[in-house]
Amino acid sequence: MPQRWAWQPQDVSGFFPYDPSLGKLRITKLYFEKSDAVRFPQNRSAFADELHLELYDPDSEHTWSQSYFVATPEGLANLLRERSWKFLFAPQILVFPHYDWEDIRRAVVSRIKADHDFFNNSEDTGDESL
Repeated sequence: MPQRWAWQPQDVSGFFPYDPSLGKLRITKLYFEKSDAVRFPQNRSAFADELHLELYDPDSEHTWSQSYFVATPEGLANLLRERSWKFLFAPQILVFPHYDWEDIRRAVVSRIKADHDFFNNSEDTGDESL
């Protein structure tokens, strides 16, 4: 169960500015599973947490949830060590050199565009896929 912070998920989405590349789609809620999405983590090089989003399409009035595992290499290493795991499987993972909210925002927008039929005819998403 997500921790509750002073900020509510719909308030946090205000820190995630409107992106014209999403067209009419809106991010209406946004929160991390364990971390406060508004404040930077103490160690920006060691971060690993699940980011939850709620998206809304005003044309269809459809709302849906999406999540991404956001991490840094050091954060992944710490998670594996702390849990004594041999591997980690995360189908929707975004890995960054360090925690940077603007980089996370751009990557999430890029993934939303790449993952949804709504954007099939749009330009390159700028992904850094393997």
